[in-house]
Amino acid sequence: MHFKNLDYFKGDIGMFKRYIITGCLILGMMLFAGCGEKEELTVFKDEINSFYEEVSIIEDNMQSIDESSEDAVTTLLIYLEQMVIQFEQLSQLEVPAEFISVEELADDAYEYMVEAVRLYEEAYEEDYVSDPLIQAASENYASAMRRVNYIALLLQGEIPEGATVVEGDGAEFEPYTEE
Repeated sequence: MHFKNLDYFKGDIGMFKRYIITGCLILGMMLFAGCGEKEELTVFKDEINSFYEEVSIIEDNMQSIDESSEDAVTTLLIYLEQMVIQFEQLSQLEVPAEFISVEELADDAYEYMVEAVRLYEEAYEEDYVSDPLIQAASENYASAMRRVNYIALLLQGEIPEGATVVEGDGAEFEPYTEE
């Protein structure tokens, strides 16, 4: 089976990692500021750090796949399944009140990643690659990663560009489809 180009996984990893480091530093500073919530923030910080480290490793592994190898598709799908596991763990984190907006973003990121992987698996299921499915999968993957970047920005005390502050439940998850 021919393997499609991995360009859609090759975003600005440097920016992603900068957000992570800065967000963790800010969480660290908050630990010193609050006494009663120190343990909850410490656990959250450790869990977020672990998530970002694991996702970075998986992304690096996906980018290093030799597209010409016979097992490239299988390897990609294995890494994507690992990504789903990490996003599920992110969605299940106990989020401190100071970062409550992270909870919904994490849930949405997980749902987008699940949909992305489902579409990638479906796209590579046949003897040919379905470009519309790849496109839809890529858009879901990008939406999941965008939410992870938003989480990093929020942990830095910033509001992501183009985001609005909404009180209440917010928007529902709407995956991209092949249409």
